[in-house]
Amino acid sequence: MWVGALQARALRLSCFGGRWLAVLLSIGALSCLQAAGEIQQDGRSYTDLGRVASQFGMQGYWLEGYKTFRLKSRWTTVDLSENARVMQLNQMPVYLGFPAFKQGANLYLSQADYQHSLQSILTPQVFGPPPKLRRIVIDAGHGGKDSGARNDAYGLKEKELNLDVALRLKRMLLQSGYEVVMTRDSDKYIPLEQRPQYANRSNADLFISIHFNAAGSATASGFESFALTPQYQASSKYSKPGRGDGVAYAGNKQDPWNTLLSYHVQRSLVQSVEGVDRGLKRARFLVLKHLDCPGVLVELGFVSHLPTAQKLRTAAFREKLAEALYQGILAYQARLDRI
Repeated sequence: MWVGALQARALRLSCFGGRWLAVLLSIGALSCLQAAGEIQQDGRSYTDLGRVASQFGMQGYWLEGYKTFRLKSRWTTVDLSENARVMQLNQMPVYLGFPAFKQGANLYLSQADYQHSLQSILTPQVFGPPPKLRRIVIDAGHGGKDSGARNDAYGLKEKELNLDVALRLKRMLLQSGYEVVMTRDSDKYIPLEQRPQYANRSNADLFISIHFNAAGSATASGFESFALTPQYQASSKYSKPGRGDGVAYAGNKQDPWNTLLSYHVQRSLVQSVEGVDRGLKRARFLVLKHLDCPGVLVELGFVSHLPTAQKLRTAAFREKLAEALYQGILAYQARLDRI
């Protein structure tokens, strides 16, 4: 009976937007989800987005053409199309583990994606007490004999860009009172498997690995942030789970917080720095798999993209990238504080 009363209360308060919704969800989200329609498809549970929207006091409706379904509250808009593995959450591409599918008049999202994407970002309080955030490990990717991506025409080496932005971010975090540990603070080579060990030995509360991209196409551009792929799901570059995707890594214990951190870092990058939003993606990178704290790997642009390469040669642009990462971490901190 109390669940029904909660649902009715949620509907009456929906006009007040996402902040009221978040409070209500923290109490009754799991029970409401069980009440919402679920079906089985390919051995997985899927949830009817329309019924979920009504249970939680959000509007749920098809856009023109009946290809894209929208969930909307005052603070949040989620768009998802049939057969898509990418949803738009407040216009940010968020990569899913499984494609949505349409059955009759309903669109279904896998329950795993509901948990690992929607709930982790919109109502992380359902996952229990949040982690603390005091000590941050910054990982400047590559180094030493490993130069990473290069643009020789502009004299750009990824290892140097990574360290430059990492040191700028370190300065900002120290000024705000955080403790900071660097996996490297000079041009030296560190094997990938040793980088998360720095975080674990330091009892870190957050790990951020800084990188830049390169591509064969000179038109590829933009920012992307990677969270560790949840167990049993395919990483974003694969179409379906493979043989090894059932392994649970230490970093998967932080799945909700990995997603929340990556969302706020990616959002800050896109809002603060002009560029293409390539979204929040999933990967089983070695530096993320064995972490005992929330972690994110960021790709801060393509050195192979001429306009980006020109900007990366300026200290002002690299400072702007570091500031965007800093603001993303602060936004993540603020969200933890609200739980």
